[in-house]
Amino acid sequence: MSQKLVDEFGSALTSEAIRFIKAQIIDDEVVPVASVPLSGNTDAQDLDSLPSHLEPTSPAYILFRLDEKNERGYQWLLMCYVPDKAKVREKMTYASTRGNLRKQLGYTNFQAEIFGTLPADFTHKGYKSFVDMQKADSPLTASERQSAAEKEGGLFVGGASTAYVHGVAFPVEEAVTHALRGLLGSDHNYVQISIDAEGEKITLSGTKTIALDDLPSHVPNDVPRFHFYRFDHQHEGNDLSSIIMVYSCPDGSGNTKSAPVRQRMLYSSSKANIENILSSVSGKTDLKLEINQGHEIHPDAIYNQLHPPKEEKKEAFAKPKGPGGGKRLIRNPPGQKQ
Repeated sequence: MSQKLVDEFGSALTSEAIRFIKAQIIDDEVVPVASVPLSGNTDAQDLDSLPSHLEPTSPAYILFRLDEKNERGYQWLLMCYVPDKAKVREKMTYASTRGNLRKQLGYTNFQAEIFGTLPADFTHKGYKSFVDMQKADSPLTASERQSAAEKEGGLFVGGASTAYVHGVAFPVEEAVTHALRGLLGSDHNYVQISIDAEGEKITLSGTKTIALDDLPSHVPNDVPRFHFYRFDHQHEGNDLSSIIMVYSCPDGSGNTKSAPVRQRMLYSSSKANIENILSSVSGKTDLKLEINQGHEIHPDAIYNQLHPPKEEKKEAFAKPKGPGGGKRLIRNPPGQKQ
């Protein structure tokens, strides 16, 4: 962490004007990139304006000052924004840096830490949802809080298995690779995979043989999942088998229940790693989909994405022939001047 951020945060602690500091990792240092003054009358109003300072693909830390005070002064929130579209390396770097950032800036200065993958996670409504969730949780011991914080931030360590995927160091259950081998064979045509954050491993949720029309009904509306489906079909007289990978992550819209922030971050940062498991058993993904809920899967759309309709060639406009057919060369009779 840069000394500049330490100094800027120190000044903000005694200032009545600063609402939040935005910081990013640049050249392996956490540096301040913006210092935003109070614009609304309350922290709720300024929280609602916070998403406009976040970018779709760039992670950031936000040090946000609440209106609430204690004996040490204003209380702050440490926010960690890691969008789904960020690079995997950035996601892991921000997750692994968070603990050290809070330590150097002072644990007691922060009332809470909030993690999110969407700008909406940091609005006043998002903050209130976080507070309500915290109140609903049962009390934890100090070691349990530390363990939960590490998992929330993405600091995952492996277990006893020797099968690992790159990026997030989660062991892969043997049942997962066995199921994917069966998918490539003829044992079944559908595999659902989940991530066990508590057990710190990638697990098999189940296998089935189903019709493509039935795939939407196997997508949960309250938790993220990875799905692999072998689509056996015909195209232009040929029998084909295409592997479709679906990442489903309910966001609360429609009839879904928004998945917890920790789950969204974990699953999002594991997409490439899950696909690598299929590659490790000599499989190849022919089509990748990201959905919120099952009914977004349309069999006809899948077929057209696998086999885009060919564009019809337009024939050049043919100029109509003149009367009596084509042009003729007319010669004057002998002795007549042209």
